Parts: sequence; structure tokens; C-alpha cells
Amino acid sequence: MEKSIETMWKEGFLNKDALVAPKVNNLYNKKSLHISAKFKRMFLNNILGIIICSSLLFIGSYFAGALIAGSIVLIMMLYVAYTAYNELKSLEKIDKGQSSYLFLKSYKNWIDQSIERYGKMYRFLYPLLILTVYLGIWFSGSFENIRERVSENSDLFFGLHLGTTLLVLSIAILMSVFSKAIHRKDVQIIYGGILNKLESSLEEMEQLRN
Repeated sequence: MEKSIETMWKEGFLNKDALVAPKVNNLYNKKSLHISAKFKRMFLNNILGIIICSSLLFIGSYFAGALIAGSIVLIMMLYVAYTAYNELKSLEKIDKGQSSYLFLKSYKNWIDQSIERYGKMYRFLYPLLILTVYLGIWFSGSFENIRERVSENSDLFFGLHLGTTLLVLSIAILMSVFSKAIHRKDVQIIYGGILNKLESSLEEMEQLRN
């Protein structure tokens, strides 16, 4: 029966002269490169999804009579896509010539730092998006009849329904306060599978190194 990868690694790690060590290193190198390549594909697909969705929303805002709001949202989301693309380019700078363990360790550090940076950015982006969409819908041409009916039954504050506006403002503030937690949850939903593989691979390597 062939030896398990774990057994091969321990033998190769404990005995510098063991011929099996290069084979195990090669296996882990391939696994590390597979994880990084899959993450990169998912990241690129996410950027493309942001561009497509924001473009469709912009087109929809034109027909809904909310072109200004749609334009603002499009600019914000294109900025997110642009920063994400630059983040991905910085990921290419990680040295692929180092050991698979150090390579994945660097990869994880990059992901953690990226999540932290985006969490700070979304502290402002989330509330801006919510308020822009709300104002865009409220003042859109397709919402005109509803605005008129609301104004007949209640006083408007600068053309806005006070209760609804306060509710939206509260949601925007909460989104700002919990932006990091919300972003981490989003990352887990989108990249959870590949991140779990990265974590398990690192844990496996750390156990075998000890």
C-alpha cells in the first residue's frame, strides 16, 4: 500500500536525505498553485460581475427616470472594480518561488489585509449607495404618482417622506458601523469554499512541520 502524503512528508521533513521529500514538495506546490489560480479566477469573475450589474442598473435607471442616481452608483461601483483590479495586480507580486507553505501564508496575509482595507472603504460606500438608491427611486419619474399620493396624506420634508427617510438613514448608519462585519460575511459567502481550502492546507502543513 502506498504511503499517505502525511507520512511521506514527515519522512522527508525529518530526514533531509529522504528521496521522497521533493515529491511531496511538488504535490504541495501544485496544490498551492491550484488554490491561488482558482481564487484569482473567482476574483476576476467578481470584478466582471460588479461591472455588468452596475452597467445594467445604470441602463435601468435611465428608463426609470433616475439617471443621476444611476450614474452615481455606476461611478462608485466602477471605482470598486478598479481598486479590486489593482488589488489583484498586487497579488501577482507574491513570490511563487518560495516554499508552498510560505506562498500560502503570504496569500492569506494578502487576503486578510485586503478584507481590512475594503472594510474601511465600505464604511463610506455602503451608506452612500443606500442613500443614492433611495433618493434616486424616490425622485424618479416612475415614482411620481406615489410621491403625489404620499404628499396628500403627510407633509414632506424637502420633498421627502420624513419617516421613510429616517428609516433609510438609520439603515445607512448601521451599514457604516458594521461595514467590516458585513464585508467579511460577503467574502465568506463568495469565497468561503476556496478560503476554507487555503486554511485547511495551511493547518495541514503547520501540523506536519511540527
